[in-house]
Amino acid sequence: MYVNSAGFGQPFGDWTEIQGGGSTSLPLAATSFGDRVYAFATGTDDRMYVNSAGDGHSFGIWQEVPGGGSTPFPLGATSFNGRLNVFGTGFDQGVYQNSAPDGQSFGGWQQVQGQQVQTRDAVAATTFGDRLYLFIAALNSRIYVNFGWDDQPFVGWQEVQGGGLTLEALAATSLGGRLYVFAAGTDQRVYVNSAGWDQPFGTWQEVQGGGLTHVSVAAATFGDRVFVFATGTDDRIYVNSAQENQPFGTWEPVQGGGHTKQPVAAATFGDRLYLFATGIWHL
Repeated sequence: MYVNSAGFGQPFGDWTEIQGGGSTSLPLAATSFGDRVYAFATGTDDRMYVNSAGDGHSFGIWQEVPGGGSTPFPLGATSFNGRLNVFGTGFDQGVYQNSAPDGQSFGGWQQVQGQQVQTRDAVAATTFGDRLYLFIAALNSRIYVNFGWDDQPFVGWQEVQGGGLTLEALAATSLGGRLYVFAAGTDQRVYVNSAGWDQPFGTWQEVQGGGLTHVSVAAATFGDRVFVFATGTDDRIYVNSAQENQPFGTWEPVQGGGHTKQPVAAATFGDRLYLFATGIWHL
């Protein structure tokens, strides 16, 4: 498992292995919370693990997320209203949540409320205003959203407007007055949809630049831009970005020379944008 990062207006650096000796065959999840950046992984034993680092410090050891859960699928993570949240897809293909207040342990796993929509992949989680949003690709390849408020139940799964289809996990982030969701289409092109506050989503539009991917994408907000990352069909990692309500630009390779066949995870922490990946190699 590897990490890379970039400062404002700066290139990414070298890919370095995350300390702690963990291993996984699945993509990672990442988020920031308090004064730390967190990485989550599904272990080769199907248990869920977490590692973290303070600003400018090394990662520590991989520790199992308390609660006794297990999954054969990748994870999702975000912070929301003073809690660190991790989401897993169970063996029953339902969506489950675990969370921890700052400096405290995780509790137990609970199924996310709402008429269950099953998935075989990771949950995309992000915040927008005072809500926590979840996105999944269902077994029928349609895209669903669910949201909740602090200490309130989720409202239930509803299909994202626009009729999009995907075979991969989603990515989501928010910037200014819009909520963004990204998908790898069944044609391997990268698509985006967005919604204003309390507004429906619109149509799915291809992210400009002509990028192609065979796996799910990642997204994060950094400064005044929304960033989307994709593993190309050549196994290189690419980035594209846009300001609010502006078109995306061109797909550019992420510096550091890393190659992987897996999706990456992205998170903003302080004045740096972090990328996490598994199976990095250099040619």
